[in-house]
This record gives sequence, structure tokens and C-alpha cells, in this order.
Amino acid sequence: MITEPNNRMIKACILAASLICMCYVGLIAAIADIAAYFPDYDVQVIQTGVTTINLMNIFGALLGGWLSFRAPKKKLIILGLSMVSAGGICGFLFHGTLGLFYTWSVVIGLGMGLFLPLVVSLTADYFEGLERNKLAGMQTSFINGGGVALTFAGGLLAAIAWNFSYLAFLAAVPVLVICLASLPAENRYPIEKSARQKIPRCVLYYFTTVVLFMLVYNSFPSNIALFLSERDFGHASLAGEVGAVFMCGGVVMGIVFSRFSMRIGEYLFGVAYLMLALTFFTLCFTQSIAVVFIAAFFGGTSISMTMPQALFSVAARIPPATSAVVFSLVASVAPSIGNFVSPSAIALMSGLVSDSGDSISRYAIAGILAAIFAGFQFLYVSKVQSRTIVVM
Repeated sequence: MITEPNNRMIKACILAASLICMCYVGLIAAIADIAAYFPDYDVQVIQTGVTTINLMNIFGALLGGWLSFRAPKKKLIILGLSMVSAGGICGFLFHGTLGLFYTWSVVIGLGMGLFLPLVVSLTADYFEGLERNKLAGMQTSFINGGGVALTFAGGLLAAIAWNFSYLAFLAAVPVLVICLASLPAENRYPIEKSARQKIPRCVLYYFTTVVLFMLVYNSFPSNIALFLSERDFGHASLAGEVGAVFMCGGVVMGIVFSRFSMRIGEYLFGVAYLMLALTFFTLCFTQSIAVVFIAAFFGGTSISMTMPQALFSVAARIPPATSAVVFSLVASVAPSIGNFVSPSAIALMSGLVSDSGDSISRYAIAGILAAIFAGFQFLYVSKVQSRTIVVM
């Protein structure tokens, strides 16, 4: 058993890692400048180079889950953080070709996918009950809070030169130091290769829930710049401000998450969808920028209902030895898939009902999907809880 002071240090590692899981936003702020640096390539090629980080998250998470049956989590976490740091340094120093640009995105994406789910899995290893519930909410708050800070930092760094945006990834260095000093050398639970056969079927439900949620959730940031432009609401940087308010909603909800979770449990999934539906439908009809900011805040709270509740529910239902694999699937692979397919899926569905291709049609489709998913979630949770009462 580890001591209470070590528990506090492990919590510090988890929250510090949560702060940097959106450090890729620095490159997003520099896309226009990167495109200007590589004038022979279409901007879509540059955007793909940035989103390669998110795509490689999936492979890094799967690799981490596989390696977790063969090596201690601390070594894998340090390896992932080292890859992110190295990618940031190399990207800053060596960026003369598009091939290098893509190479560093692959390195950074694999590193982030490797360490983040393993750090999150420490929540299931070392914390229980209300403490685990509170920590799950705090994680999402730190993720969103870090996203807000890194968004502004990325913009400031990009203003110097686009390659300076890579310095945002050096935020991984202090986290690496904290993990080196604080994490135990060995796993709390022994490595069991047989644990691969012990992953409960319910994990598929939470995996699917997160994929569908992120598919709808990502519609907001993916289309907000287009929406503001179509409505003539002002300067281009306004999209960044609205996006920051969107993430601030997640920060606030993460702080109070445990109070709601303990009262209504997995009904939070349905509530999160309803918040998104209300946000999207509001955007479809409003002509006020103030209302846009308010809707963004409340829509942003949904992420801090869904993700911590999914992680908390999963942690209570899995064998401890499988935590690395399961958290890789639910905390990294599932959201990465949802984010990756969201723009094309929403655009495809909106194209079936409207030829305009504007943001309003996309938000309308996202709102309809959110309302439908909310209904399914409420029905499913009610059915499961009724079965549990009958069994009892």
C-alpha cells in the first residue's frame, strides 16, 4: 500500500497531465502562417498535418494498452511525455520541409496517446468512491482550463513565428519531472496478461457513448468560425474568444461534477446531450452575440458531464489490472474517433437536408442528433436501473 502523501503526489501527476492534453491547439493557431510558409501546398494539407496528432493519439493509446501488460505504467508515461517534449523541440528547430512537419505530428501524437490514458488510469488504481468521483470531475476541469491557457499561449507564440508554436509542447517537461519524482516504479496491481480476457462487455457501451458524444460535441468548435462569419458578428479572433468561453463551461462544470453525479448518476449523459441540443438550436435562431457567448458556456458544460461520468462508471466496473487498456479505449481512442469523424459526418448529414452547406444547417443536424441521443440515453439508463431494482 502506498502512503497518503504519495496519493497526493499521484493526484498532482494526474491533474498536471490533464493541463497539457490540449497542447496541440498551439499549432491550430498557426495554421494560416504554416500554409504561408509552404505556399506550394493546399491549406487542407496543412490542416491534415495538424490533425494527424489527434489521429496518432488512437494508435498511441492502443500501443500503450498493449505495452501495459509488459511494462510498468511509469516507464510508459515517461516515454510518452519524452516523445511529446522531443517532438516540440525538434519541430521548433527543424521545420524546413512538409515531411518534417508531418513527422513531428506523428511523434507528438503517438506520445500523447501513450501517456494520457495511462495517467488517467491511475485514477482507478489509487482512488475510490467519492474521492475518485471528485478527481474525475477535476480532470475535465483541468483539461478545459489548460485548453483555454494553451489557446492563448499558442496564439502569442504563433505571432512571433509559426515554428514557435511548437514550444507549447514543452509544457510536457514539468509534467515529466513531476511524474519522475512522484510515480511509483511498479504498478499498484501486478501485470497480468490473462487480464485481457477479463474486460467487461459494459466497456463497449461507454466507448460508444463517448464516440457519439464527441461526434456531436465537436460540431461546436468545428463550425463556430464559419457561423460567426456568416452572421457578420465581427473580427475573426472572436471565434477564439467564443471557443475559450466554451471550454470555460467545462471548467466550471468539472468543479461541481461530483455533486450532480452522486445525485443522478448516468442520467448525466442524457443531460449533457440536452445541453448541446439547446446550444445548437439557440445558435440556429439567435441574432445576438451575447446569446452566442451564453450558449457557448452552457454547451461547454456537457464535456464535464460525459467524460468524467464515463470514466467514473468504467472504473467501478473493471478489474484493476485492465485499467490501462480500458482507459486507453474510453479516454483516448473513443474521443479521438469521435473528433476525427465529426466534421465529415455532420457535413454529410447536413448535405442531405440542405444544399447551402452553411453552419446553420450543420448546427441544426447536430442539435437533432443530440436530442435523439438524449432520448436514447434516458431510456437506456431508466431500463438498466429498473432491472437493478427488480434484481435487488
